Amino acid sequence: MRFSIAVLLGVACSLPAQTKTPSTDARQSGAPAGTSQQYNDLPNYDFNGALQKLRGQTTPAIPPLRTNPPSVAAGAASKPAGAPPDWRAPHVELNATAASAASVADAWESSFNLPTPGADGRVLYTFGEGMPVVVCAPLRVCALELEPGEHIQSPPQIGDGRRWEVTPVASGSGLTQTALLIIKPIEAGLDTDLVVPTDRRTYVVRLVSDATRYISTVAFRYPANDPAKWSAFQAQQDAAARSAEEQRKEKSLPDTGTGMTPNALDHLYFDYKVDGDPDMKPVRVLDDGQHTYIFYPNDGRFREVPTLMIDVSGKTELVNFRVDGNRYVVDRLFDKGVLLLGVGKKQKKVTITRAQDYASSANPGGRG
Repeated sequence: MRFSIAVLLGVACSLPAQTKTPSTDARQSGAPAGTSQQYNDLPNYDFNGALQKLRGQTTPAIPPLRTNPPSVAAGAASKPAGAPPDWRAPHVELNATAASAASVADAWESSFNLPTPGADGRVLYTFGEGMPVVVCAPLRVCALELEPGEHIQSPPQIGDGRRWEVTPVASGSGLTQTALLIIKPIEAGLDTDLVVPTDRRTYVVRLVSDATRYISTVAFRYPANDPAKWSAFQAQQDAAARSAEEQRKEKSLPDTGTGMTPNALDHLYFDYKVDGDPDMKPVRVLDDGQHTYIFYPNDGRFREVPTLMIDVSGKTELVNFRVDGNRYVVDRLFDKGVLLLGVGKKQKKVTITRAQDYASSANPGGRG
């Protein structure tokens, strides 16, 4: 004889030590009503065995939620209301090339790109290691930060422009100005992608909206830039080493007192005559066979640089020179020159005359 568990428990609870009318006891206890035969057989029922059997049963697993009936093929669209009897869902057969290409793209998009912590709360992705994911939340803003100095070439393209807002902004200025994209979803549970073309690379980013979780700022590491950085660093190291070697050599050579390199000692010529205003007279004039050097005391006596005129074949010509500390350097030789400062009656003048014609100075015997 089979009994429902509710009936058995209800009847068992309602049985007193003395026999009562079954229907009356059931009504008084609120237990489910049973037949007269069930109540007569109740004292002989094996309650312990029934409880052991119930404890031995396992709860069946809950099947996963199915988005389509089992008869509908995966990926097939349901038939819309009012469609003709011969309606078929849109479907494109992929050949081997297309299927293989889609598989390669899916492998890259689903590959793991390790996010690492960066400065000021940034989440760093390695560019090119896989598709980065930006998690945003409604009522929050996310920032996609590009490389400093990188410029966005054209408006970013987003797969779902209706439910996502993307706004370009910039921080900093000059060569280190940084472009950012401010991203906001209008609801949770969205999944789309974003393409950002710049003057250096193209970013492809997946955008996901969550109800509460979000990433405030996403930035990137650029491994492709590492070789260029190392090359620039090595070039700086080499230049510093060469400069140090040149300075070491210069310090090891004797000082000529002229500011020129010692290898010009064999070509120096000092025999110059200087006449004129004593306030404008140089303390020394010499040449090295190619340049003429006019030395003045390092006392800052001149608030303005004098003009140098030289005599060339009986004609006076203006000659430019450069100032190097307390000396004037003329990139040529001359037999006679005039330094002029001021105009009119207040003009000051100094005449510089070479004792030997410089055309014949190639003869070492003519050196002074």
